[in-house]
Parts: sequence; structure tokens; C-alpha cells
Amino acid sequence: MKSFLTTISLFIFFIGKAQTSISDEKSTEIDYYIENIMSEQKIPGLALAITYNGKVLKKETYGLSSIEYQVPVTDSSTFWLASVSKHFTATAIMQLFEKGILDIDDDIHKHLPDAPDYWKGVTIKHLMTHTSGLPATSNASAWRDRSAKGTYSAEQIYKNAKKDTLVFNPGEDFLYSDEGIYLLGYIIHKVSGMSFNDYMDKMIFNPSSMQSAYMMDHYKIHPNQVAGYSIKNGEIIPDRNSYRLIDTELNAAGGIYATIDDMINWEYAMTNNLLLKQSSKDLMWSSYELNNGNPSHYGFCWNTQVIQNNRIIYHPGVAGTEYLRFVDDKVSIIILTNQAKYERAISQRIAEIINVSPNISEKDIKTGTVISSVPEEKDIEMFVGKFEFLPNENFYSEDNFIVDIVLNKKELWIEYPTKNNYRERFKLAKLENGRWIQLSWYPAFIEMSFEIAHNNDEITFKVYEDYDNGYDIHVGELKKVN
Repeated sequence: MKSFLTTISLFIFFIGKAQTSISDEKSTEIDYYIENIMSEQKIPGLALAITYNGKVLKKETYGLSSIEYQVPVTDSSTFWLASVSKHFTATAIMQLFEKGILDIDDDIHKHLPDAPDYWKGVTIKHLMTHTSGLPATSNASAWRDRSAKGTYSAEQIYKNAKKDTLVFNPGEDFLYSDEGIYLLGYIIHKVSGMSFNDYMDKMIFNPSSMQSAYMMDHYKIHPNQVAGYSIKNGEIIPDRNSYRLIDTELNAAGGIYATIDDMINWEYAMTNNLLLKQSSKDLMWSSYELNNGNPSHYGFCWNTQVIQNNRIIYHPGVAGTEYLRFVDDKVSIIILTNQAKYERAISQRIAEIINVSPNISEKDIKTGTVISSVPEEKDIEMFVGKFEFLPNENFYSEDNFIVDIVLNKKELWIEYPTKNNYRERFKLAKLENGRWIQLSWYPAFIEMSFEIAHNNDEITFKVYEDYDNGYDIHVGELKKVN
């Protein structure tokens, strides 16, 4: 699967923790990891860019753009970005904000006067942060009555979206809603006097030298467009995501196609303030505060968190894409693939290889207070062993898997079943509420904890994901198998 391109690599040098170049040894380690993970997770093709301060440290392509025609991925291959596109839409909103055409705190009725009364109080900021109260993507009306015949117009999307009432008051909670981002695109269309696609071409792609980028259009031939794939019953199949099948005039939530070079140019443009002022970017990269004062860990179309005073922003895409930026270290990792179902953790592992990922300790935990890292004998007896994780409907995957909890130097560690040399291991620490928490970080903020649950004579552990916004979510059970 090795690329036909030459890897860009330099000698390693540090300014604080910032990675300003990559050694041949680290570059080879990254290649080895990617080739293995592509094989394990059946990813046909991948493009990678690592940048420092907007400049390329490593660029590489791997595998196939098309399995059917055995076409390799190259610099010219255009990948569907899917939800990585969202922050481009937010950037467009911030451009209009800087020009005084709109305010991010405007009620959306100011720009959409025929919006329903039950949307009163929803602001542009609420749409960008998924805190509007509009329904989750899967329940939204905006995509009703779509057909593969013809183009689903911006007016049809807006008309259908207006049928949806709010599921909570604006700012009260976080609920990921593509419908809200579509409304942002419709507002951009209304206030700019241009179609959303024309605005993106003229004000986003052209100024940032994204020469190959375009908005999804099923009625045009696009040379070098990468074929999309998914997994069913363990086998690679063509991706049948509805976005790939139904043409949509207004695709603000996930419609961009771009090459890896386009993304490098975008990173350079944003780093050097070619499209936005630094103050606007800082707003985009800050967590929105919910009405109850808790952080949402989501900014303007970016997952956001601060670890050890360093800002980390991230967004994945359903097509198989990742964009991870260590803001204060000035390092970005961009992953474009054509496999929709792989586990979105490649950028995280690369960050570990190049030594920019944070080392989480007890003091970094945000969702509880650690009281001990040293287990008692009763804890060792209950925890040490092999466990099967049984996910419930709240977990992102339906698959069961095996984990090990081991005792290492008088500390409990949990080990996950990744293969080869990349088995994930995290230390466990005890919280004052009696749970044990995993000392780990993820590009999108999440902390995992384990609570002892007695089920007849059997001891199991309830597994929780906590997003630090006032509540946690039960995602499954750990059941001891030996």
C-alpha cells in the first residue's frame, strides 16, 4: 500500500513541545502504522498531511482511490470531507461577522423573517455550536421528500426544516444537528446575495488556493474523485450514504470535496489569517458554555478542549476523515480516507508518535476528583482479569470486544484490543464517587469511568462516557470472562 509519492521528512527539533519537523525514523514509524491500520480496518486509500505553523512536515498518500479500477491515491485525488466541511461553513459566517453583515448573537429571525415562531431565541451562535434545540440529524425534517431524481433545492430544505420544533430551549443542551448547519448555509445565501456554493468558491476556496476543491454535485463529472466505500459483514462494499446518492443544492453540513494539497493550503490560509482575524478564530475554537454554566466542549463547528493549558480542536467526517489541530503547539494532522466505517483514531495515534499528544495525569481529570491511584487488595481481586465489553445502544459501535485489566507496578491498567505494536494501555484511578476512571485523552473530549455493579453473584462494571456538560451516559457493561 506504500505510496508512489516521496515522503516529505526532516530532522526532528523541538521548541518546547511543538513538533517543528519529523525525523526519518518517525516518518517510517508513521508509514508502518498507517499501512497496518489500513489493512486491519480495510481502508482502501488514505492521504495524510502533518503541518507545523502552516508548513508541511510530512505529506503522503497510500492505497487505492478506486478498488474497481485499481487507481492509486495521489495528490490529485479529491476526497469527500463530509462533516469536516462544517468548519468551512462556520468560517464563512465569521467572515460575514467581521464585515458587520451579521452578528453571531443575532436571532435567526433577523435574517430569516419567515422562520417559525417556535424558533424564537435561536441565534446564529446556537446553530454553529449545535445548541439550538433543533432535532438530531437522524430525526430532522430537512431531508424529507428527497429523491435521486433532480436536485433537492435550498428552498425545499428550508421549507421542510421549518416543520421541526425544538427538543430543548436554545443553549440548554448539546445535540448534534446537521439541520442547524444547513440553516447557516441558507443564512449565508440570504445575506450575501450569492448561492451558498458560489460563496464557497469565491470567498473560501479561491482566497485559500484550494484550486481543486468543489461542492458536491452529482450532475457533474469530477476527474480524480475518490470512490467511497464502507464495511458490511466484514467486507468492503460501495458506500451507500444518502449524501452520495441524492443531489442537494445546499450542502453546508458536509458537501466539500478536496485534495490533500487543498487541505494543506487551507491550513496555511487559516494559520496566516488570510481569511479571518485571530480574534475570530479564537472564538471558533472556544467551547460554548451551556445555560447551566457547563462547557459543551464544542465551539463553532469544532470539538474543543483544553489540556494542560493547550487548546486541542478536532472534527471527524462520516466519509472517513479526521482533522486534528494542536492550536498552541501549531501542529495539525489531516487524514482523508475513502472508508466510512473505520475507527476515527488515526490522527490521535500519529500525534502520539510525533510526541504532541498530552500525557494525562490525575490532575487533568475534569469530571470528578481522583482520590487514589493505588488499588486495595479487594480492588485488585475484582478488576484484574479479562473482560468482554457489551455495548448498549448509546455506544458508537455494536460490536463486543475483549479488554484486559492488569496490575503493573501496583497500578491498575486497562488494555484495549488494538493489534500489532499499537495496543492501547491506560492507567486507572479511583474517584471520590467510587468509580474508577481511565486516564486518557481523545481528540473529542470524553472521559470514561467504570462503576462496580453486582448482578446476582457476578461482578460486572458499568461503563460511562462523561462529556463534562452536567451528566454522563451509560454505554455498556464489562463482564469478566476469566
